[in-house]
This record gives sequence, structure tokens and C-alpha cells, in this order.
Amino acid sequence: MRLISATVRRYRSIEDGSEIAIEPDVTCIVGKNESGKSAVLQALYKSHPIEKSARFDAGIDFPSRLTRERKDNAKIPVTVLTYELDDDDVDALNLKFGVGALQTRTIQVTSSYGSTATSWNGINADVRVAMRHVVRKIDAPSALQKQIDAAATIPQLVETLTSIEAPSADVTQALATLKGWRGADLDLAIIDALSPRRPKFVYFSDYDTMPGKVSIPDLIAKRDADTADRGEQGVMSLLDMAGVTLEDFLEPETHEHLIRDLENASNSISDEVFEYWSQNKNLAVKLTPIGQPETGSLPPLDKAPLLQIRVENQRHRVTVPFDERSRGFVWFFSFLAYFSQLEETAEQPLILLLDEPGINLHASAQADLLRFIDERLAPNHQVIFSTHSPFMINPHALSRVRTVVDVDGEGTKVSSDVLYSDAETSFPLHAAIGVELAQTLFVAPDVLLVEGPSDLVYLEVLSSALGEAGLPGLDARWAVTPVGGASKLPAFLTLLGANKINAAILADSPFEDSGAIERLRKTGKLGAAGVVSIGEVTAADVADVEDLFEAGFYVELVSDAYAGALGGKRIKVADLPPGDRLVKRVEAYFESEGINDGKFNHFAPASALLRGPNRVSKLNKATLARAQNLFAIVNSFLS
Repeated sequence: MRLISATVRRYRSIEDGSEIAIEPDVTCIVGKNESGKSAVLQALYKSHPIEKSARFDAGIDFPSRLTRERKDNAKIPVTVLTYELDDDDVDALNLKFGVGALQTRTIQVTSSYGSTATSWNGINADVRVAMRHVVRKIDAPSALQKQIDAAATIPQLVETLTSIEAPSADVTQALATLKGWRGADLDLAIIDALSPRRPKFVYFSDYDTMPGKVSIPDLIAKRDADTADRGEQGVMSLLDMAGVTLEDFLEPETHEHLIRDLENASNSISDEVFEYWSQNKNLAVKLTPIGQPETGSLPPLDKAPLLQIRVENQRHRVTVPFDERSRGFVWFFSFLAYFSQLEETAEQPLILLLDEPGINLHASAQADLLRFIDERLAPNHQVIFSTHSPFMINPHALSRVRTVVDVDGEGTKVSSDVLYSDAETSFPLHAAIGVELAQTLFVAPDVLLVEGPSDLVYLEVLSSALGEAGLPGLDARWAVTPVGGASKLPAFLTLLGANKINAAILADSPFEDSGAIERLRKTGKLGAAGVVSIGEVTAADVADVEDLFEAGFYVELVSDAYAGALGGKRIKVADLPPGDRLVKRVEAYFESEGINDGKFNHFAPASALLRGPNRVSKLNKATLARAQNLFAIVNSFLS
């Protein structure tokens, strides 16, 4: 059975709420602080919790602004959960009630204040199919068989079968089956069959971490009273994995056996943690029994024996208490300890609700956690987690994102439409996409940074022309990356260097931020990166990439690009004002003549070169010679 949607209303900051589409594997709830993310997860959890003590409490959970409504109506719906039955569910129902007895795969379960019972809707059952299935083995005389076939309701069929004198074993079994259906109601019987198959919710937050030290007598008392928190349950889960009971600490068979069992438990869970935890592979978790408490220990740690959890750093050969390690590691280990035992002993599927799971993790550790969710949890359990971190959002799976906004006068709203959210709510999405775009820079070990997309076009065309002439062009190992302006080149260069990417810069002459490049060089952040100036190959103090071409060739591109604005006129080189840079001369001409409102787009001629007729053959030998010289310099900086 799989949860496909949920509607939450009248729960804390959620008033009318909204329907939340749930993904079959992972659903990510994104919102800023105090938007209601935790309220959504907690409402889902209390609808069908793994812990019996969790339930809706109208006095605490009902929105305070709507208190009068609660006083007028004791039973108010909180959640409506829509499930889709899987093939195993359908097969089990077909075996119990007959093929086609349940004629839908979608059902709804409603939980309300003031009642521990749930309301099931959408049970579209065919009573006749179910009754025929129950009596299918009965071999009765024709007259009796007609009576059995004529029964239209379950009570009528029970009455007919009860009237049979000397009933056969098949009749007795059929009667037992029918009387076993709650209230002689097929819908209720189907609900009873599906209830054990309905997934239970598991909630885990940043606060549910294991303590560094526990008192065994105190833990036994909490276990027996069912008051242990999730962190303490995680400790008991660790012990269960090793086959150790809390009573073993009171009367251990031998001290050596207990220590060995504790080592087995810590090694088992540590191995699984470090399969996904890449931040520090030199850690190991140790469980250590302590016979006597320290002098002056406060309750409950004044009651012996104690169990201490320590983390050993094998690199530095030192151990520290578990709860003094980084919060991120403590959360990761605590969750896996708590969840592993639940998963092993659960009698039905689980839906995991993780509240801000990566809040204390470094960005790369959050990537580890996402991989853990996708590879370890999602294949067997649906996962719903909340976050406001861009590093917990998979940019390749934005369809799993739901935004949460607290709307004035309406309360918390959840939406699958990211456009519904405000700028603050959607910021993690923007940042996640930005991080992904930044990663596209690292597609090759060698990156050539250029100022704009027109530079990229011209370099590709010139390299292609050299190739057709049998001459070496720009080496294919370069990943040419426009950065959007000369002022951004130093920042990109620093970013690439930090990621051990070999980079070179192709810059206009003079480079407008040569001082920044020099500062990078002096601080050692420039590395082996080379800065290639266009002026080196054009023998000019001032030059742009466009100056690699002959002036007449470039002016033809400008005429093609602005044919509409020119009204059919073709620009000639002689029309341009004097100057050293082609682009600046064209800009001045556009402004003086009022062409295109005096605005000249540098990319327009490059675009005309791409979409127009093949002009490679019109490139003269001088242009190709300059390009060949330029590429030779650039290629010399390959790693």
C-alpha cells in the first residue's frame, strides 16, 4: 500500500491546508523557518504512528485562532490520506474475498480529533463476488444451491447456511468465515484485512539523538512504561542488534561476553554508517559498560550500572563521549540505530518522516545523506523529509519538491507548484539549481574561460576553419566556458582552482581587471592558469576577439544581423569612425546614426554567423594565421 496524497487541516499552523501529492519514493518539503514544515510531518505521523503514545490532542494541536470551532464540534477531521494498493495487497484481497470483490485500488483514510478510530472511504466492494467466493467449495443439492445463489446479502446467506441440517465441513467453514466479518459487513471486513497492511509513520527529528551515557535501571523503567524517547530507543535498538538485553547488564553471564556483544553491535552499525558517511572514515563507535557512577552524578545517572557510548578517532587515537561529537554525525548514527531495529521488527511497511535531517551537516555530508535516502531508504520505504538547505534538494528531481508557505490569515499551505511560493521559500530551489549549473563548469580537467557567448562562437568557427585547412586548431580537451563579463573572470578562476581544475583565460586587451589577476598570482591562487591576451596575436595594445577577423568580414556579419534595422543598407568599413577596436567602431557608428536606437548587441553578429550561409571559405590567410597563433598559445596551457 502506497501513500499517494495527503490533506492536512486544523493542525497547529495549518488551517484549511491543501492536498499534498506524495512521490512513490522521496518527497522533499521545502520552506523557510516557522513556515509549518514540522507541523505537516507531525500531523502525518500522528495519523498512524509507529509509537502507540502519539495521538492528536485537540487542546494542544488545534489552531488557537479557531478555538470556537473546536468547542462546537468534538470530532473534526485532521488528515485525509489517500493510498493506492499494490499488487501484493490486491492478491491478498483476491485470495480472501475473491477476484473482483474490491473494485478499486484507491482508498482514503481520515483521522479526526476526539476519536482514535479512523474512517475509511472508497471501499467499492462487490458483495455477491465475495459471497460466491466463500461458498465456492460447497456441494449442495440443486434446491439448496438455488437458495444459496438467491441470497442477496450476507445475513441472508448466513441464515440459509445455518438452516442446513447436518452441515458439511465446507458449510461450517463458510459460516465461520462469514461470521468472522465484522458486523456482517464486507466493507468492514476489507478494512480489517487492509489495516495491517497500511504503512505506519516513523518520525525522526534533529532532537531525537542518542545520549552519550544512560543508566540501565532508568532505561529499564522507561522501556516498561513505554516512555523512552527516540534517542533512548536507539540505544536499545543497538543492544537488540547484538542480542543483548538490558537485564544482561544487571547479571551478565560474564563481563567478557557482555563486552564482546557490545563490540559486535557497535561494529555492525558503524559499518553501515560509514558506507555513506564520507566526512571522516577514521571514526568508530564504542559501547562501554560502567560499573559505578561518578561521585556527585545527578539522577538518573546516579544509578548503576551505566552504559557509555564513545566515539574513537583512530587517526588521533583518542575517544570522546558520543554526544560531544559533531551534531551531524550524532544524528546520522542515532537515526540509523533507531531505524534499523524498527525496520527489522516491523510487521507492516514504514513511511519515514525526517524533520530537517541535514541541518547540522556540511554540504558534502548532506550529499551523503541524500545518497543514503535514495539508495538505502527509498527502495523499501517512502521517505518524506523537510529542509531549507539547497544541498538537500536534488536538482535532477525537482518533481519531488513541495513548497510550504505560511499565508497571512490562511495558515500553512503546501504546494507542488514552486511558482506558488514566495522568494524566501523558493530560494533553496534557486540555490540548488545554481549549484548544479556551477557544477557544469567542471566537465573537463581543462577549462578555457572567455568573457561571453560570442567569443565561444568565434573560437569554434575559427578552429573549424583551421581544421578544414589541415591546420591545428583549439585542442578538443578544452571546455570553453563563457562567464558573462571580464569582471567575473577572476572569481571563476579562483573557483576552478579550488576544485583542482586547470584553467586559462582568454581576455581582451587591455584586460579590465588585470590587478585582480596579479593579486591572484601573488597569493598563489592563480596556480598554473594562463592568461592569454588577444593583443598578443593582433600586435595591438587594444583588441577584442572580433579583431581576429578582417574588418570587412566582420562588417558583413553586422549587416546581416541588423538587416531589418538598416532597411536593406549594407555597412562598409569606410562608414565606420576611425579607431583601433572593431567593436567600439561599430558601437560608435550605431550611436551616431541612430541604428537600433543606438544599441549594438555583441552577440548578434555571432548569431548571424551561425544561422547564415557558410562563410568559412571567406576567411583569408591572415585571419587563419592569427587564429592558429592564438590557439598555439592557448593549447600550451593544457594540463
